[in-house]
Amino acid sequence: MKPFSALAILLPSLAMGQSLVSTSPQNRTVIIEDLTGVNCQYCPDGHTIMAAIHAAEPNRVVPLAVHAGSFATAAWTTTWGNAINSFYNPDGYPSGGVNRRQFNGTRALDRGSWTGAAQQVLALSSPVNLGLASAYDSETRVLTITVELLYTANSPVAAADRLSVLLAESGIVAAQASTSGTISNYTHNHVFRASITPTWGDQITATTAGDTQTLTYTYTMPATWNPERFEVIAMIGENQSDVYQARSVAAVGGTTLSIGNLAEPAGRHAAGTTGTATTFTSALSSSFEEQAGFRVTLEAVSAPAGWNGSFAVAGNSYEGSTVVSLDGLAAEDITVSITPGTTAGIGKYRLTVEADGMSAPALRYEVSVISGVTDLVVSNAEAPATTAEVRYLNGLSLAGNTTYAKMNREEMVTFFQAGALGGIINIYRNVSWTFPSLTDAEVAALSSMMDNGVNLMIAGQDIGWDQSGASQAYGTAATRAFYRDYMLATFVNDGTSADTPVNFVDGDEVFGGLADAAIANAFSGNTYPDQITPRAPATAIFKYGTTEKIGGLRAQTANHKLVYLGVGPEQFSSVAIARNVVKLSHDWFYGLVSVEEFEARIGGLGQPWPVPADRTLSVPVDLKTAARLTLHDATGRVVLERTVAAGTPIVDLNTSALSNGSYFLRLQTSDGHGEARRIVVAH
Repeated sequence: MKPFSALAILLPSLAMGQSLVSTSPQNRTVIIEDLTGVNCQYCPDGHTIMAAIHAAEPNRVVPLAVHAGSFATAAWTTTWGNAINSFYNPDGYPSGGVNRRQFNGTRALDRGSWTGAAQQVLALSSPVNLGLASAYDSETRVLTITVELLYTANSPVAAADRLSVLLAESGIVAAQASTSGTISNYTHNHVFRASITPTWGDQITATTAGDTQTLTYTYTMPATWNPERFEVIAMIGENQSDVYQARSVAAVGGTTLSIGNLAEPAGRHAAGTTGTATTFTSALSSSFEEQAGFRVTLEAVSAPAGWNGSFAVAGNSYEGSTVVSLDGLAAEDITVSITPGTTAGIGKYRLTVEADGMSAPALRYEVSVISGVTDLVVSNAEAPATTAEVRYLNGLSLAGNTTYAKMNREEMVTFFQAGALGGIINIYRNVSWTFPSLTDAEVAALSSMMDNGVNLMIAGQDIGWDQSGASQAYGTAATRAFYRDYMLATFVNDGTSADTPVNFVDGDEVFGGLADAAIANAFSGNTYPDQITPRAPATAIFKYGTTEKIGGLRAQTANHKLVYLGVGPEQFSSVAIARNVVKLSHDWFYGLVSVEEFEARIGGLGQPWPVPADRTLSVPVDLKTAARLTLHDATGRVVLERTVAAGTPIVDLNTSALSNGSYFLRLQTSDGHGEARRIVVAH
């Protein structure tokens, strides 16, 4: 339905008081158009991925389930949805688009690509801010929808932008196919039900910096629809391409009413130190012309025991929540302080600002701090946590490691780009069976860290196939080069369920003692264990059954150690063996192939004292060969270094000039064997 009124140019929002949009330039928001169907067995996985992306950025991501194509039922298909499906022309389902933007030459993306694509879009600036409100008249069943636009920069489109307004419904309980059979009571959310504008939107021609526009639409809800289950979605961008902004509000009383702007800190990820505050400063500005109260709340989304979060505003420091008063159109800095405790881990905290006593969307952002972590499990967001990630975590626990943590691939890249992973010694990459298996940003981070001494265990089915250059593979020039030069592998063939069991090479000093393990049906009949050829200096660690087909390798280079498996630990039928593969990788990374062998060949690193250290740290050693002892700060920088001769009983380190916090002792011989311990300095 066309808008019944449209005002091309209005007075600036500030002159009118409050607005549905912020007056500050904003980054783009994301809309995911998930092409799905009730008869598609892999579509629930797409729904899960889309929900996770939305949950991570609820105010900046709009999910939309478009039921169309060969797996959709006629009851839920629409003319508009069919047109969108034809536009994307996907090779299979689930597929989808992120802001209708092209990535690597295509708009129809496999579900494994949605997370990375969304992260890219969220980092882009937007030329326009979009606001939205919806009111419902229960007597007439008429929705009245207001869309407000404010261009903070010139649109890149020479002609006109396009504004689309549509309706989606959640909470529909109906059957859904899945890889484990039909789910009779599946809950379908964000289902595309109707478009109020034409499929590709209404033209918007006032698109230069400073232009504002308000459009009002009406729509009569069918008698069988429950308006409480509906949301109104508006998006603006180029014609059939590149959405700049998308917003979603409840159909009944939903609004994006702007209470102000919360400018995020320059960086939201950082390395921390025990007992020392890491700070993030942002600015809150009010949209109210009169003095108004704002409730500011800081909460731990997830944080290790003993960590503390606080914030300072208007010269006062708070924990938890408080109400601050701002004069009309005033601004105030807010500084968030995160202080790690002695427990290693990652602390994620959320700052929320709400208009006190008013129903309006809150402003929020999250910050993350990593402290004391030496071993990091990094998972693709789509990898199953309960069957894949848990085996890495349990393997590290089995190894007795107490300084490990986990994060997803996108978080690792962000932490790396913030210079916050300097304390990491080992990375365990849980790729599982997901696509793309590797990304350009990820391999840039991994290769840099490996060049600087970080060891890598990486495992997953079809990593090799994905870098093979096959027509449906996601590998790029950068990821294929990483596979060749850092994973030291050449892909040979895509295996089948007949390639079983995993037969560890008896003569291998790390994994040779493990029993054979069958490859289980972990992916509903989709079993494709990669066959690979190791590249020097890598050597095979297991083969498939009694064949000469190699499925895993390990290598030690001048800079790092590597373990690569062509199947994921979650595919081993024996949970114990899967955990031990991770444990043995960990032990080899630290030079602990076995306690007996290590002590027989090298000696050991004793427990330093005093703990915490003040002016001097005494490090007991028992070496049969010379070694290098280094002390690293939380960023990985070497702050103290000693060459230790064989037979030296104790090494005393002067710690008086060091700042308080966590440090890492590393003892390493010339052939790469060694140990590491975490210590704390406190004056």
